[in-house]
Amino acid sequence: MKKQHDASSPLTVEALAQLLNCSFEGKGKTEIRGVSSLEKAGEGDLVFLAQKRFFELLDKSKASAAIIPVDERYDRIPVIKSKNPHLSFVRAVEMFYEPYRPEVGIHPTAAVSPSAKFGKDVSIGPFVHVGDGVKIGDKTVIFPFVAIYPGVKIGKETVIHSHVSIREDIQIGNRVIIHNNSVIGSDGFGYLRDKDISIKIPQVGTVIIKDDVEIGANTAIDRAALGETVIKKGTKIDNLVQVAHNVEIGPNSILAGQTGISGSVKMGKNVIMGGQVAVADHLKIGDNVMVAGKTGITRDVPDNSVIAGFPHQDIREWRKSSITFSRLSELYNDIRDLKRKIEELEKKVK
Repeated sequence: MKKQHDASSPLTVEALAQLLNCSFEGKGKTEIRGVSSLEKAGEGDLVFLAQKRFFELLDKSKASAAIIPVDERYDRIPVIKSKNPHLSFVRAVEMFYEPYRPEVGIHPTAAVSPSAKFGKDVSIGPFVHVGDGVKIGDKTVIFPFVAIYPGVKIGKETVIHSHVSIREDIQIGNRVIIHNNSVIGSDGFGYLRDKDISIKIPQVGTVIIKDDVEIGANTAIDRAALGETVIKKGTKIDNLVQVAHNVEIGPNSILAGQTGISGSVKMGKNVIMGGQVAVADHLKIGDNVMVAGKTGITRDVPDNSVIAGFPHQDIREWRKSSITFSRLSELYNDIRDLKRKIEELEKKVK
């Protein structure tokens, strides 16, 4: 990471608080040169804590300043007081550090079609392939060994990391981040069985990735058989996720690692899925749904549901069931003992 503010040009606590739109207490002229964790902070570092129970760690920290909740007090070092300390700290990190960005321009080893069009300040790295009719917007970065098939459209300020493959006629919006080795627009998994032979169904649709989406490493998003696979604005997808053909993921959703979404699933907005969730095909998942890790979704899910288990159920019912499962051996022994006692009573009655 490259610092925006090095030792020769630090920010004061007062200036940083103003940039974060927060109040501060203590010596406002104290200089901040970077950010750190409570345990590893040194002189010139800024830290944060969101809960009172961490003040003991702050007492031992060598940090020069801290971001703390607005309703807390602390006077050993200067503090910036925030309604959301973690969010303010994230914004502070962005002020001190910026991701590595290669130089603007097209590397001489890149294979670029003469019909490709580029906006201003685009970076095309070594051994990138850019196909016919590709359009890439201003300030977009394409790292080495990316393959961009013909007809792809990529927006402004998008970052595509090494070894990503973007198949033909895919549309990618502005400020999208795609991490290493992901594949966008591979063929959907569609076959018809004719006797003992699998006949491939042509996958002639596309993928549309809207603005501000982030896609983790080694994730696959399949093109539609017909029509579109759509990832809507602001959605964040983790590593090793499978999104099948004709899926629609609503805005501002979050999919954790190893989740698999089967074909033609329609998801609403603000859906959150834990790791290793599996969704059967052609289902509808409503807005604001929360899904616990390892859940298997087998039927439609209404808005605002919180679900878990396989097959999925309301998480409160699943928790009750989990307690019962842990006692099955005990319950079995009790039933066996009762059965034996009943048999003994029956013998006495006879």
